[in-house]
Amino acid sequence: MPSWSELEFEFQEHQESSNQEENWVEKRLYSQLCQISRYYNSSVFIYASAFLQKPRETQTSITHEDVNGFMNAVHGADTENGLTLILHTPGGDTGAVESIVEYLHSKFKRMNVIIPYLAMSGGAMISLSADSIILGRQSQLGPIDPQIVLRNQVFSAKAIKEGFRSAKKDIEKDIRLGHLWAPILQSMGPSLLVEAEESMLYSKNLVEKWLGRRMFKSKTNSDRKKKIEKIANYFNAEEFDGSRDIHVHGQRIGIEELEKLEMSVKSLEDDPYLQEAVMTTYHVMTIIFETTGALKFIASDKQKVWFKGREIPSYPPPTVN
Repeated sequence: MPSWSELEFEFQEHQESSNQEENWVEKRLYSQLCQISRYYNSSVFIYASAFLQKPRETQTSITHEDVNGFMNAVHGADTENGLTLILHTPGGDTGAVESIVEYLHSKFKRMNVIIPYLAMSGGAMISLSADSIILGRQSQLGPIDPQIVLRNQVFSAKAIKEGFRSAKKDIEKDIRLGHLWAPILQSMGPSLLVEAEESMLYSKNLVEKWLGRRMFKSKTNSDRKKKIEKIANYFNAEEFDGSRDIHVHGQRIGIEELEKLEMSVKSLEDDPYLQEAVMTTYHVMTIIFETTGALKFIASDKQKVWFKGREIPSYPPPTVN
């Protein structure tokens, strides 16, 4: 398997010899996607974001606009044999995540998700909508508890709920503590608590629905519902059976945790051929983000690609005779 540095060296050699670096990386990307497509006998899409390479950019998260990219990828794709989705994203808008998942479910009867490295928040929700998830030792999902913007600061919906709960307990214990909590509660307002609770319920309900529709659709045992609820509560940073394992929004959720939850997961290291194809795809993706203005892209094994943020080449106007 070529390392990132080896691919970077190959890229530099091509750039120096032909100055066609964008063609090289895109051709290499399509070549890897085609390998994975033949391996799974399915359509293959990659949804990738430059959030690690360009952390100050604000347009690297999941938005409703991304549906356009998936529509572009689906056009001309073979939808009969399912979809393999390679995912690398920090997450984003829950409504956009719902639109993307419902669209993909309407087109593909089976969907596998591969996580080369990170699928956080909304990305984890997309992963939980799959029939199975493939992760490497370095791969991780993240909690799905929504984030709420308040006065240009981002707060976890779970933290907001916990804050109100702490205030309630303190005041019930000693009414005099109400004077200490009053300015904090006034600045937040009761509507914020409602919004936090409703947004968490929204995420949880979506995940429960998708787990029942895909990953656990063939399960008929009596504890099926309880397993789905346990997974949804776990990812939503809520208690289940008196315990809670998720404490912060960026907490790592690796393959070991998914196996404990009895989810349908596979290790990328179990298949060297697939591991090489996936990680080479991931490294080529990083070169695209580091050498172009791209903020995110969706590409398919059929060479359909949708970019966000990459410079569009300008061409001279046609000559009018």
